[in-house]
Amino acid sequence: MIRISLTGFALAALTALAGPAAAASDVTLNADQAKIIVVSGQPGTVIVGNPSIADVTVQGNRVVLMGRTYGVTNLIILDRDGNQLAALDVTVQITDKNAVHVYKAGGRMSLTCTPTCEQSLQVGDEPTKVFEPLARAMQTKSDIASGTAKAAQ
Repeated sequence: MIRISLTGFALAALTALAGPAAAASDVTLNADQAKIIVVSGQPGTVIVGNPSIADVTVQGNRVVLMGRTYGVTNLIILDRDGNQLAALDVTVQITDKNAVHVYKAGGRMSLTCTPTCEQSLQVGDEPTKVFEPLARAMQTKSDIASGTAKAAQ
């Protein structure tokens, strides 16, 4: 989830937050989800303290904020003249109400249960028995779908 704490100035500068969070000063998102932030003014520069935690894309006067993995960072949005439009604290959390984590022998496997449980790839999963094999399988599937898969030898 992403939690955005708005300062008084930033709250005044934001004209709207997409979705049901428009009236709230905190917005939450899960990792691998996005939220649209609309600011009063044209964003010129957007600074993310740690882009491995959250990333942004600018489209007109909208900033699309994407949660990458769990952690805490900040987001500063400046207009083309360098004036601050918003300063946000961003916390990304990895779990949601449908997440299940199985711990075995010191390692973790993540599942998403909606309603059937399926393995999901999450930072923090056991690297050699869980994360790497699933990452390879996902890459192979992507390669096959895009037509870039190498022929088996």
